[in-house]
Amino acid sequence: MLKVSNFKDHSPIGLQVEGSALVEKIVTGVSASLELFNHAREENANLILVHHGMFWDSDSRNIHGSVKERLSLLLKNNISLAGYHLPLDAHPIYGNNAQILKILNLIKRESFGMYEGKSIGFIGYTRVKEDINVFIKKLKRVIDKDIFTLKFGKNTINKVAVCSGGAPELVKEAIKKKADVFLTGEATEWVYHLCKEEKIHYIAAGHHATERFGIHTLGNHLQKKFKIKVKFIDLPNPIK
Repeated sequence: MLKVSNFKDHSPIGLQVEGSALVEKIVTGVSASLELFNHAREENANLILVHHGMFWDSDSRNIHGSVKERLSLLLKNNISLAGYHLPLDAHPIYGNNAQILKILNLIKRESFGMYEGKSIGFIGYTRVKEDINVFIKKLKRVIDKDIFTLKFGKNTINKVAVCSGGAPELVKEAIKKKADVFLTGEATEWVYHLCKEEKIHYIAAGHHATERFGIHTLGNHLQKKFKIKVKFIDLPNPIK
């Protein structure tokens, strides 16, 4: 469904820790953490689905500290863990970016956000030209009230480039494609002057906040399709 074989990722795609072969309840969340795992145990879940898994290419191969604690909890309670990173960013229905376009009512979707040879984001258009302050107000209502903005573009906007999570480098592609707004999760130092000079609005709505939508929507789909219990647990992260 998520076409995982199409992606080269920095975290194992799919099952990362094997627990029970029988799945009667799933807990979903944005990122693997001991706090999320404890919630899953309390919910008597057999499977945890996350966007950010527990293992990454840059991680040590040694099992100690917090990694040991996380693994111990999963194994002792026979809970499986599965992670879907890039496939869940890019999916045209259940993905983070597709869902952001949907909740913002953006239309005429185009591919955007080349990463590791694949497009993982989208460009969408407002139905009518929209005041940038009205657009930001809407973002605060549907994504996160605490967002970071660089308002360097036009007062009225129409073309919005979206890539959830940590993708500040994709502002360059947004500029090349003449987007009025670039919406992502994080900002970094060098985007300030670039956006000011290129006259584009940059909005960082939070890495966690922009990546809640995919895993939540995927869980809802699995619940309907397989008639099993699914609970999304949102553990807010203040880091932008």
